[in-house]
Amino acid sequence: MSGTRKRVAAAGGVLWRTVERGRIEVVAVWRPKVGNWSLPKGKLDEGEHPLTAACREVEEETGVPVIPQMWLCRAAYVLPNPTGDVHKTVDFWSMRTEKPDAAFVADEEIGERRWVPLPEARTLLERPRDQQALKAFSALPAITSTILLVAPAEIARNFDGPDVARPLSATGREQAVRLAALAALYQPERALSATGRASVQTLEPVAHAVRCRLNGDSVFDSGSHGRNPERSSARLRELAAAGGCAIVCAEAEVISDTVAILADEDDLAAADVSTHAGEGWVLSLAGQRLIGVERL
Repeated sequence: MSGTRKRVAAAGGVLWRTVERGRIEVVAVWRPKVGNWSLPKGKLDEGEHPLTAACREVEEETGVPVIPQMWLCRAAYVLPNPTGDVHKTVDFWSMRTEKPDAAFVADEEIGERRWVPLPEARTLLERPRDQQALKAFSALPAITSTILLVAPAEIARNFDGPDVARPLSATGREQAVRLAALAALYQPERALSATGRASVQTLEPVAHAVRCRLNGDSVFDSGSHGRNPERSSARLRELAAAGGCAIVCAEAEVISDTVAILADEDDLAAADVSTHAGEGWVLSLAGQRLIGVERL
């Protein structure tokens, strides 16, 4: 009788910090049961978003609170098993922290946490999946800012009033709450929205979750954008110059144009920039240069 094929999804991160003279160090963890050093990672819970799992697992295994940055890669491998091979995938993100010296408590699963210079990590972490993540991380310049660019969630159809005052539908409010759970992982310090009521309502849950002031900005309205399509991309570069993370809710057509303009200016591939209600993008920047675009 042939064995069954089992699939397991996991997620983790390359958690890094800068030390003296700009040297980069990353976190490695020692797993006593298998006797090796690896990047922190773990399995997804049922129905869990990979990014949520990555942040949870890295913090649980290292004791360090993390802030995700850019998706790096998906490693795939097979674990032989008498009852059937296990096909495993691991999604890795680049991650930063504001508390690199947070306390660590060893247990049966993780015996030690160590900050390792990046060149040493390439030697210490021998498994192909870790090598793949380190290679993807090493190919990037240091990410200095993250911008979450999201479209308004679903808008109520039956509304007797001007479009600018049209609120979110019940489904849209649910979308905004789900978006907030994911966006809050990035810990945005600034929140800006188009001036329409639906745009503001889309960001209210995340602004409340991270205790961030929410401001309106007409640059992200479709009307303003139509008169000067370059203004929104220039505004995002201004936000990037401040560093850290910002979240912006812009009208959908503004987002599509803005992502396309930024990608084109910085020679970055972005084939499909269509954005539907409640969807968004993670823009990773080095200084004011766009180096990564991924759907949120």
